Amino acid sequence: MGPRPFLILCCAALAAAALLAVAAGVWLIYVNLPEHGSEIASIVIVYGGGIAFLLVAFVALLWGYLDQALARPIAIITRGIQQVIHANPDHRIVIDDVHHLGALPAAVSELVRQLASARRDTAAAIARATVDLESQKTQLATVLRDLHEGVIVCNLNHRILLYNYRARQLLRIGGEIGLDRSLFDVLAREPILHAFRRLTTRLAQGRYESQGDGSWVSFLGTPVDGGATLEGRLSLVLSGEAAPTGYVISFEDRTDALAALAVRDRLLRAATEDLRRPVANLHAAVEILGESQSLDSKERSQFLQVALNESRDICRSLDIIASEYKDLITGYWPISDIHSSNLFYNLARRLREQYGFALAVTGMPRWLRGDSYSLILLLDRLIGHIAAEVGISAADIEALAGDRHVYIDVIWPGPAVGASRLHGWLDAPLEATAGDITLRDVLDRHQTDLWSLTGSDGFARLRLPLPCAARPAADGEPSPLPARPEFYDFALLKQPVALGDLGRRSLRSLNYVVFDCETTGLAPSAGDEVVAIAGVRIVNGRILTGEQFERLVDPRRSIPASSTRFHGITAEMVRDKPPLTVVLPQFRAFVGDAVLVAHNAAFDLKFLKLKEAECGVSFDMPVLDTLLLSVFLHDHTDQHSLDAVAQRFGVPIERRHTAPGDALVTAGIFVKMLDVLVARGVGTLNEAMAAGKSVVDVRTRQAVF
Repeated sequence: MGPRPFLILCCAALAAAALLAVAAGVWLIYVNLPEHGSEIASIVIVYGGGIAFLLVAFVALLWGYLDQALARPIAIITRGIQQVIHANPDHRIVIDDVHHLGALPAAVSELVRQLASARRDTAAAIARATVDLESQKTQLATVLRDLHEGVIVCNLNHRILLYNYRARQLLRIGGEIGLDRSLFDVLAREPILHAFRRLTTRLAQGRYESQGDGSWVSFLGTPVDGGATLEGRLSLVLSGEAAPTGYVISFEDRTDALAALAVRDRLLRAATEDLRRPVANLHAAVEILGESQSLDSKERSQFLQVALNESRDICRSLDIIASEYKDLITGYWPISDIHSSNLFYNLARRLREQYGFALAVTGMPRWLRGDSYSLILLLDRLIGHIAAEVGISAADIEALAGDRHVYIDVIWPGPAVGASRLHGWLDAPLEATAGDITLRDVLDRHQTDLWSLTGSDGFARLRLPLPCAARPAADGEPSPLPARPEFYDFALLKQPVALGDLGRRSLRSLNYVVFDCETTGLAPSAGDEVVAIAGVRIVNGRILTGEQFERLVDPRRSIPASSTRFHGITAEMVRDKPPLTVVLPQFRAFVGDAVLVAHNAAFDLKFLKLKEAECGVSFDMPVLDTLLLSVFLHDHTDQHSLDAVAQRFGVPIERRHTAPGDALVTAGIFVKMLDVLVARGVGTLNEAMAAGKSVVDVRTRQAVF
């Protein structure tokens, strides 16, 4: 109760007590003096009423005074403080001079002013710190993304706290690596544990910083699929008290390097030990032919045949060794995808600035593979030779698409350069390159050659074939398609799940995998199959778009045109794709111990449940349905399709009716639902499951009636 209502109540009680006292006095006089009661009562009433009136008036005046001097100023101060705390820190508390609070209003005003100033300073400091933190996070993310090595940070329970994109590439994992998941889901356990124990032992014995490499341990490991050999280093993350709080591993793929080492050793052995015998035979045959004069023609012919056969074997072996050596050194050359327009424009600028040569870029740009820097040096040198040889100051350059190559053509009017002249230029070294490699070395390391062509139109060409880019062409966005009908299988979502401690955790603290399936039809029990499945992970209320699972599936049956109309997947697209017996265990490994989320989850879950026994997996984790949660939150409408719910929550829709697109839309809806669910009293997994179940129960009763 505020001060003013309390004061009013006290004054009213005081006035009522005064009136009651006067009334009681009149009654007592009337009862005790009955013979004179009426006269005395009249006197008492007159004088008592006057006294009562004066008492009430006094109480009223007292209330007015106390209200203006105390209660009203205190109420103003109270409301002002609330306004400053909760709404406007710059609010000023203004009190009339008619008060008896002394210096309290001025002191409160000064306190509020200092509080507002402190809050502004704190907000500014937080804003600056936030900007600095975001800048540091961006810089760290950039550094981690561009590192050639994979980096993973784990806590002492070997759960992943951070990883970079390179780590995911090196582990050759489609989506199993993820935040708050066990490191041993992706890396072999024992090499990591051995390195970790070595470091913790060093730390316990005080040798952690006592030697040059004491703070890290190297290891050789493999991904869980054993498909690569990884070389890495492990170091501890220490607290201020020098206690381990986690560890960092950095690693790179040494599979190709070790394989190249084995090839190199085999080539050395082939060039020495394996050639020793044929060289010795050849030497012996030639020595006999040169020193023995008594050989008849038949014997001489035999020794000549031996020399011929051995020399032929030696040449064949040397050709094989040279070819494999060429492949070996090519594998170490930095090759990447290049857009021809970038290559050509940089080359044109270089030629223009250095020689005043005009190189015109023509044709459609193409993606190709190569080392951009060495290719620019190569073409720069060759075009310079051509300009001096045939006397030109301008030429065209274009990229032409072939079956397996992209052809770079330098075109000029006039005579072509002879092949012998062209190949004579290739042995000159290139400056500004490591190891002073030659033009021919650049061609060898790109596994290509040069051609000199003469056209019938009076133009000559220098043609350089290069490999096509590894990157796929960008897929176009699918055309808009009608929405998929909604289906309910209430029995699936009413299965009891023993949640235990998991059920009592807050919704935002859980890990989720939001998934979607595309199918051949709408009747899983009648033989329809999955043709695509996709999932995206949510950790701590954040959608991790970098942790996605996406697979096309061969349904081992035809895909009706009516279904293709929804999802756009044709039989040609799933040809040679793995069946569900391969994909579903992969998806189950991606889900791990996360909670599943889907829109109209019963439909998608039915397809998975029917294949559990065949695929050897079990989907027994909790499942949340955004459709049912939408019905729970917005029971005022019957519009609960994915499009309608996305529009209601302001989630943009992209790649609709594709498994990854619908999974991302559903994830966006679910993240925005979390705060609304909490506001409705649904803050834990148990409560969310109960909310969905309540909708299922209502729908079941509706189906009965």
